Amino acid sequence: MAADLEAAGIALYAISYDPPDVLADFAQRHRITYPLLADAGSGLIRELGILNEEAAERIAGIPHPGVVVLDTDGTVTEKHFYESYRERDTGAGLLEHVFGIAAAHNGPRAQVASDVVQVQAEFDASNYVWGQRVWLTVSLTIAEGYHVYGRPIPAGYVPLEIEIDPPERVTIGTPHWPTPEPFRVEGLDEQFQVFSGEICISMPVTFMSVDAGALDVGGRVTLQACTATECLTPDSLSFKLRLPEAPLIERPKPRD
Repeated sequence: MAADLEAAGIALYAISYDPPDVLADFAQRHRITYPLLADAGSGLIRELGILNEEAAERIAGIPHPGVVVLDTDGTVTEKHFYESYRERDTGAGLLEHVFGIAAAHNGPRAQVASDVVQVQAEFDASNYVWGQRVWLTVSLTIAEGYHVYGRPIPAGYVPLEIEIDPPERVTIGTPHWPTPEPFRVEGLDEQFQVFSGEICISMPVTFMSVDAGALDVGGRVTLQACTATECLTPDSLSFKLRLPEAPLIERPKPRD
């Protein structure tokens, strides 16, 4: 993650309520090269409004897990937090979905095609660890002169749909869809919404598996490609991505 952010000119810091000696030892053991900030007493954590008020006893003072984005003046511009401390984004995921910067995807990739539509599915990480949120992007390249239908759609037509088959203990979040364009067919009263050219649909995939090894995530893209005068037969294109598991580093396995 740090290398991806540094390449985009973004400084990364981590804040903890642990004292400096604990953080120094942790950074050395886990080969962390970006700064770890010791917030003894959780003063800054409180100032940022991210203190976990429900944490008590030995974990009192911990923040809610997430990301705070500051501009060059030190002003907080965004906050992104998760329900579980176990969830973490990849560096590419932070770049694209927090900062809006295109990142180099280093994960597995699958490609399938029909006569007029090419589909590419890829993860933004080369492996997963317990609790990591990986982004799956499905890209479509639609031949010139053709379109595929979006929603809402009149009865009798087939909209573009993407179905993902996750393995056990893997959850698929809400997909991020581009906005379709309005389209009319001469001689028809219906109003259509269509996609054309190149489009990308992305969705978060959270892995809560431990010692599961490489996992296969399959998917299907269903669509009907049309021109202004004719429609092809509806098509279904299937893909499968295998994502290896990275080992946990000196950390106890989570309980169910």
